[in-house]
Amino acid sequence: MAITINGSGTITGVSAGGLPDGSVTADDLATSLDLTGKTVTLPSGTGGKVLQVVQNTYSTSTSVGGSAYTDTGLSATITPSSTSSKVLVLVHQPMTHLVDINSDRLNITRLVRGSTEILSSRTLTQHEGGVNRAYDSTYMGHTYLDSPATTSATTYKTQFYIDGTTSDLYAQWGGGTSTMILMEIGA
Repeated sequence: MAITINGSGTITGVSAGGLPDGSVTADDLATSLDLTGKTVTLPSGTGGKVLQVVQNTYSTSTSVGGSAYTDTGLSATITPSSTSSKVLVLVHQPMTHLVDINSDRLNITRLVRGSTEILSSRTLTQHEGGVNRAYDSTYMGHTYLDSPATTSATTYKTQFYIDGTTSDLYAQWGGGTSTMILMEIGA
């Protein structure tokens, strides 16, 4: 097939890969590349790279005294660039438990994507003897590699509850700062 340059500035007859290497430079390309609806295949060995990082902090004290999950106030939102990307979630959240004398309570915390629980943990706080009420401080640390399979904005948050009403569980008590980091990992 003959190569034709017509008057409108288009060229026909050039097959894919028909231009010699180096004949098109970055200056010849548009400043942005619209790949909407296209699939991009990366060369072997390029997966596993961090594509973006989102961090959010929260420092307002939040408490729960019942057995229903309550938002701790800590959340972060990320929009993955590909449905095959994974999201690495890192959470560090100070927790304080105010517990009655001679009692123990089960503290339950969880990591949620949207409204779906993806990870939970349980800790037991015990208090024997001494003063009537005591504070026990710890932290919630979650690390999870999620596969949200979406390119829509995705929100992660933490929730907590305690298995009784005679004690209280606090997140960010006394001005402590909680942190959530979301990393998009390329497939």
